[in-house]
Amino acid sequence: MSQMTPEQYLSQALKLDREINRKIDRLGDLYAACTKSTSLLTLTPGGGHDNRAFETRMEKYTLLRDEINADIDRLVDLKTEIMHVIDALPDEDCRYVLEEFYLQGKTLCTIGDEMGYTKHYVYELKKKALEIICVPAKRST
Repeated sequence: MSQMTPEQYLSQALKLDREINRKIDRLGDLYAACTKSTSLLTLTPGGGHDNRAFETRMEKYTLLRDEINADIDRLVDLKTEIMHVIDALPDEDCRYVLEEFYLQGKTLCTIGDEMGYTKHYVYELKKKALEIICVPAKRST
């Protein structure tokens, strides 16, 4: 497996946010499904609620919740690592460009407007940063 390019590595950041949010939504959906009030009649005289079915659903939810939380932790760790890699750049303008482009999803034009630079100059800052950034070994989502 070949090493990721700096561009590939940093491009994971916005995808990580979407994936984390998707997993959080999934967790909420699972919880809602498990806790829905159902009126299951039992075979005992007088009827009643089937508490065992609810317990089984909650046990399954707990297992899935733990699995999803472990995935979220892994994604957050990678996002944090990406932020540290950007923070390690010595040039403040290069850091700002990469943060805004890869972490906030802004365009080079927007970044240039915010910084008071042309799109071309921001592109050059991004290019310079990508040439000096150090990608950790064995990283991908």
